[in-house]
Amino acid sequence: GLAVEQAEVAVVTNISADHFGEYGIHDLEALAEAKLVVARALTDRGLLVLNADDEVLAARARAWSQCGSGAPGLALFALDDDHALLSQHRASGGWTAGVRGSRLWLHFRGESHELGAIETMPLSAGGHARYNVANLAAAALAAAGLGVAPATIAGTFARFGGHGEDNPGRLMQFERGGARILLDYAHNPAGLRGVLDLARSLQGRGRLALLLGHAGNREDADLERIAEVVAGYRPDLVVVKEIDGYLRGRAEGEVAGILRTALLRYGLPKSSLPLRLREVEAARQALDWARPGDVVVLLVHSLGARAHVLELLGVSGTSPTGGATQGQ
Repeated sequence: GLAVEQAEVAVVTNISADHFGEYGIHDLEALAEAKLVVARALTDRGLLVLNADDEVLAARARAWSQCGSGAPGLALFALDDDHALLSQHRASGGWTAGVRGSRLWLHFRGESHELGAIETMPLSAGGHARYNVANLAAAALAAAGLGVAPATIAGTFARFGGHGEDNPGRLMQFERGGARILLDYAHNPAGLRGVLDLARSLQGRGRLALLLGHAGNREDADLERIAEVVAGYRPDLVVVKEIDGYLRGRAEGEVAGILRTALLRYGLPKSSLPLRLREVEAARQALDWARPGDVVVLLVHSLGARAHVLELLGVSGTSPTGGATQGQ
């Protein structure tokens, strides 16, 4: 269902394995159908923004174009502004956004607009958070579809994300005792890869730690996929946790047990997989473990736990480069 009856712009960022087993959704195609329901609310002049880097959405975009839905009804974004599908879409008058020469470009109404250097946009974390670069491209098209001027879009991208309260719970960055701390909400394979890729880019010679848990309303196979993604990054510590208030039909400790068993099967040592049934306890253990040069990824999902974790971090202000800073 939809919470609104009519919209000027609809955006679908990606189709990733998640929520399988709920409401008759068992595969990516069915999930795409569910997510694309947002297009039904569009007005006759509405804009549907899709990710050309997502194989499922790219296929839908091609089919959409072949059915005669022309620009500006469909807009496409990708990390590469020269992506073949974007080039084809622009050639037919379509709207696109992507990166060329380390700068974000927006193309609409027959004109091209440079929105700034990616690395200077706080949400991109110096250009390392590629998933947020894609989100910026999507947001540029959505804003253009709502009539926002390119100069305003560029100005917003140059500052948004520079303060912790801009996007609470998503890619909040901290420094604590010489360790880099990332606080995020990632909870599916694609989201995890994005955050862990960023963590690797920041890691240097330090160690990597993260919290890992999940809501109970996921199939065992989904939890296995989560564990497989995490194991691929060979973290030095994974504090396996329960998510406060998210049992959703599972017994306490059941989800954490499935995740931990899968991580062991994927080759992570038992000594690096402590189990904590409370998110705040899990965060405290990871923070106590960290030393200068380490990167700690705090995947915190419940609002109450996030507030307590921020207290643990001693947050007292915000940094100009993205995220809150530890209080002195």
